[in-house]
Amino acid sequence: MTYSRHKIWIYLSFFLFVGLISCRTAKNSYPVKKKAPDTTGFYSEYAKKLGVVLSGTEDKQLVKEINSWVGVPYKSGGDTKKGTDCSGFVQAVYKTVYQVSLYRTVVDLLKNCDLIKKEELSAGDLVFFKINNTQVSHVGIYINEDKFIHASSSKGVMVSDLKETYYKKYFYSGGRIKSVKK
Repeated sequence: MTYSRHKIWIYLSFFLFVGLISCRTAKNSYPVKKKAPDTTGFYSEYAKKLGVVLSGTEDKQLVKEINSWVGVPYKSGGDTKKGTDCSGFVQAVYKTVYQVSLYRTVVDLLKNCDLIKKEELSAGDLVFFKINNTQVSHVGIYINEDKFIHASSSKGVMVSDLKETYYKKYFYSGGRIKSVKK
């Protein structure tokens, strides 16, 4: 009988030890409820239109809205589908999708954001670039897998890749809007 109790005690000690290790490595993190991927035609249709891979968890309204801007010509100071610049595009999309008013200039848009690393970006976050000087001078909206949409001064609203040499060279930071829950 002592042998059985001893054996039970060893097993219980082992499971308790394993449980403590797994709790400790979790660093008091709480389970994150992830939205189940939607594999309906909506995402595959827009993935083709935008030329990006969509996970199926992106905000559908955001995806539809950014798609509706593709091809809009560049216009300095513009913020409509007749013509827009990069910050006007971001401001208009956020107003339509999230009913949030953002600052108008790229430099001021940083005030609306918590800066985040490139690896932490998710759909709807902003991407900032320092192209012409020491201040940020260009902004776009991150989509997925290094793709972002922005108003290019030469080609209008288009999808580009953060891995492209040009954008890789000038990338400054990601930004997550403080007042929007995604």
